Amino acid sequence: MDDLWWLLRGFAIGLAVAIPVGPIALLCMRRTLERGFLIGFGTGLGAAIADLFYASIAAFGISAVEEMLLEYRTTLSLVGGIFLLILAARTAWGKSVTEPRIRRSAAGVLSAFVSGFVLTATNPLTVLGFVAIFAGFGVGKGLTDINRVLALVIGVTVGSVLWWGTLNGIIARIRHHFAQRTLQYLNLAAGVIIAAFGSYELIVGIKRAAPYLF
Repeated sequence: MDDLWWLLRGFAIGLAVAIPVGPIALLCMRRTLERGFLIGFGTGLGAAIADLFYASIAAFGISAVEEMLLEYRTTLSLVGGIFLLILAARTAWGKSVTEPRIRRSAAGVLSAFVSGFVLTATNPLTVLGFVAIFAGFGVGKGLTDINRVLALVIGVTVGSVLWWGTLNGIIARIRHHFAQRTLQYLNLAAGVIIAAFGSYELIVGIKRAAPYLF
């Protein structure tokens, strides 16, 4: 019964991390609209696996890994910012195609998964966000009970995966109601918002790197 309680806590944390609208959510929705459920869900699944990794670090209290991430957060911010800006340009000016069969291949899903994972994993604040959310949910750092830790981490993963499946499932159901011109406008809007996230990450990285460069 105790393990079930920790599983439910993890589930709630997974939802709390995944639901807020950010570049991953925009990317998932855009890809689902254009390429179908599998591509959009593959992107979300990549983010969920990155969440699993960071949740494990926060739950086990692996301070050495946290310190390493903080040490390289400038590099991660720069890499993540550049990656987001490139993605924003491709999103905004990419050609909208509603039935791209070739993109539904295993390679297309794998590519979507990798991009979702990289976008989430290159955010240096993700692990700190998990630490803060864990504290907010009354989860102590560095749990010593392995069963509780596993239940918590599994719950986080299930909550995240369920959210991405639900979001992309809803978008997939309505995608055929969008006209080609509407998709182009949505691409442009998503590109602008993703560029804003990328610019912020890049500026933060540059500010951190400035003392070492000048």
